[in-house]
Amino acid sequence: MNQKSSIRRLTALAALALLPGVVSAADYNYVEGGFIQRDTYGRSDAGVRVAGMLGIHPNVAAYSEFSNNDELNQFSAGAVFHTPINSEFDLFAGGGLEYVDIGQADDLGYGLRGGLRYTPSKIIELTPEVRYFNAVGDGRVALRLSGAYYIAPRFALVAAVQGGDDDRFEAGLRYRFGGV
Repeated sequence: MNQKSSIRRLTALAALALLPGVVSAADYNYVEGGFIQRDTYGRSDAGVRVAGMLGIHPNVAAYSEFSNNDELNQFSAGAVFHTPINSEFDLFAGGGLEYVDIGQADDLGYGLRGGLRYTPSKIIELTPEVRYFNAVGDGRVALRLSGAYYIAPRFALVAAVQGGDDDRFEAGLRYRFGGV
């Protein structure tokens, strides 16, 4: 296969992914929050976390996340491109701004994230992903696995485990305000 035909195929695939009517496997309209235990920048503290996503295009969602752990506060905001692979899997990738306030230091940097959202049923969602953020003079890479178990059409119990340069355990509740 030559390079021109490969580029044409990738361009056609990208164009198809942007067409309205492509149905995502996962819902990108929710807010969630709860407990977080975090170990990064030499600090291991418990605190609170609030996050959410908002679908702004059939294949684009805005995200935000705030966590507060004693001396470590972090706010993330950005967007992800997502596209269905099939009726159970969505692929997503994106990035945004990261504001980190740690003790006497604070910095505005950037972050990248990407992964899969797997919805084998209407009540279960699993999301493995890779996250990277660069602020306060260094980059942090982490692997993350989060899950949601819907106890009602709009409410889910959520939990996440993250390891690498930014270790976390999270547990809480999600409210889905998109289509059910």
